Amino acid sequence: MSVKPIAVTLLSIAALAGCESAPGGNDLAIGEVGPVVAPAEQALAASCAGNAAAQQQMADAVNAARAAEGKTVLASSDQLVQIAQSHACDMAATGRATVAGSNGSNVVDRARAAGYPTCGVAQLISVGGQPGGVVASWLRSEPQRVELLGQLSDEVGAGVAQGPDGRMWWSVVLGNDCA
Repeated sequence: MSVKPIAVTLLSIAALAGCESAPGGNDLAIGEVGPVVAPAEQALAASCAGNAAAQQQMADAVNAARAAEGKTVLASSDQLVQIAQSHACDMAATGRATVAGSNGSNVVDRARAAGYPTCGVAQLISVGGQPGGVVASWLRSEPQRVELLGQLSDEVGAGVAQGPDGRMWWSVVLGNDCA
């Protein structure tokens, strides 16, 4: 029996990374500054040991797909690995395949917590499968394909955690260390 990976994506671009809307909507006049809203808690409580070999296989699969499409190969980033791994652990612990953290954080919040510049980060997730198959499924879905092959990214980090049911929970974070 084949398990088809569930894939979800989130794009967080520089123009949106620093923007916050006023509580209750955007009813501020042009130029008016609303109250400062505290971000979601940025660090995820969930942590688990990563599998360095599986993380590297996923990063290699991402780069192989990019190279096959004539895109630049991404450098590995320890900070992005940390972000991706904490989210993979969180998904495996909660059994939820989503880019939203169990604490309400998003990939931008988690990048801030890790000290990574938030001018351009994106996240791809999947449940089940092996790296090559997961990447192939992302390439078949237009939103994930755009993220995976985007030329704004120059670094990658992959995380993987095995859930209680034995399935692998994958998180890949693409970024641009624009600092």
